[in-house]
Amino acid sequence: MADCYKSILIVEDDELFREAMQDTLKEKYTLQMAESAEEALTVLSKNSYDLVIVDINLPGKNGIELLADIKTRCSMLPVIMITAYDSIPQVVDSIKKGAFDYLVKPINAQELLLSLERALESYELQIELEHRRKLQSFSDKSIIIIGSSQDTKKLKSEAARVAKTDATILLEGETGTGKELIAQLIHADSPRSQRPCVVLNCGAIPENLVESEIFGHVKGAFTGAFQDSMGKFELAHRGTLILDEIGELPMEAQVKLLRILEEEEFYRVGGSRLVKVDVRVIASTNGNLKELAEEGKFRQDLLFRLNVYRIVISPLRHRQEDIIELAEFFIEKFARKSRRDVPTLTSAAQELLLNHKWRGNVRELRNVVERVVLFSKEKTIEKEHLGFIESTAPSRFSAEAVQLPSSGIDLEEVEKSLLLQALKLAKYNKSKAAKLLHLTPPTFYYRLEKYDLK
Repeated sequence: MADCYKSILIVEDDELFREAMQDTLKEKYTLQMAESAEEALTVLSKNSYDLVIVDINLPGKNGIELLADIKTRCSMLPVIMITAYDSIPQVVDSIKKGAFDYLVKPINAQELLLSLERALESYELQIELEHRRKLQSFSDKSIIIIGSSQDTKKLKSEAARVAKTDATILLEGETGTGKELIAQLIHADSPRSQRPCVVLNCGAIPENLVESEIFGHVKGAFTGAFQDSMGKFELAHRGTLILDEIGELPMEAQVKLLRILEEEEFYRVGGSRLVKVDVRVIASTNGNLKELAEEGKFRQDLLFRLNVYRIVISPLRHRQEDIIELAEFFIEKFARKSRRDVPTLTSAAQELLLNHKWRGNVRELRNVVERVVLFSKEKTIEKEHLGFIESTAPSRFSAEAVQLPSSGIDLEEVEKSLLLQALKLAKYNKSKAAKLLHLTPPTFYYRLEKYDLK
């Protein structure tokens, strides 16, 4: 960002010195002048600055008192004190009250410029650290996608492939399928992983604050805007911005979002300075953006811009092979968190989980498991422990579901097929496969040998 974008307030009652300061700094910085502490406080209440230069010997309220007022309003704002007298007590008092530097008149131009550069650099670093504390960082976390179904394998492959690019991504999937987790995984595996990853839920912001949240605002832009504020795009500079539930974004904000994606620049709400950013956008939706666009509720041009690479996440009911694996992952996670032994799922409990529709997808499964682990202290999780959920689908191989054709069947071929399906579903864990068929392990092993399936 160019230095001329940096704004400095100079509080000095000596007209000749003000003019000299202006001549020295006007090429590099945007300057504002004030002749007294009172005038400075009025100006500060209306505008924001990157640095303040204060003469200690001001008429009325002196510079050290003004310094205290400034630090009360914005503790991080750098203030450089200047004076005609080299007074050690004044220096000590200024530094104690938060002054960044203390310069004595006559001031050498190079010394002044160097002090300003150091102060502004320190201010930017403080702001960066403060914002980073507010952001989610995923580079130090192990983000994994649980499941071995074909859909999940394809999802992992797509995420790994697109993570290495800088393309805009559109994630589609029902609520609870893990869209945000996939977005975080893509960020963590991307060249931007060491930069911020910012999440904005477009459906959770009051409509009158949407633009402020996305683009930021300047002080006084609207009622309650008491200071400048960065929007999510600025916070995500050089990183990733996840726009969750993008279909909820108001039309007016969609227009401005499209411009950012195209131009990589924008104005804060109420601002006149152009802000340039470098952000990778991942948008997600649980709806059908194409249908919304056809209904006139979502901009067609924005859809085209977001849909550079589209990833569809299947609902859990279409990934039945993942259900038990996910359940066991969550059981271990919450058991460790509760500092208890990890319970195991009985075959009856597994069947109940497999036969549930999971309208809330992985999120619903996670909540079910957390509740069971929290309230059940047994070594096994029985079907009865899951009584608060209903089996909404018939067993895949229930007696009622099988109809004997008039031509008859080869019973041994059916049995062999079921043994193979159980092995595949259990990822060739024979004990788990035996449970799926309600067989004891010895009986299961015997039938494997019978059909030479070892």
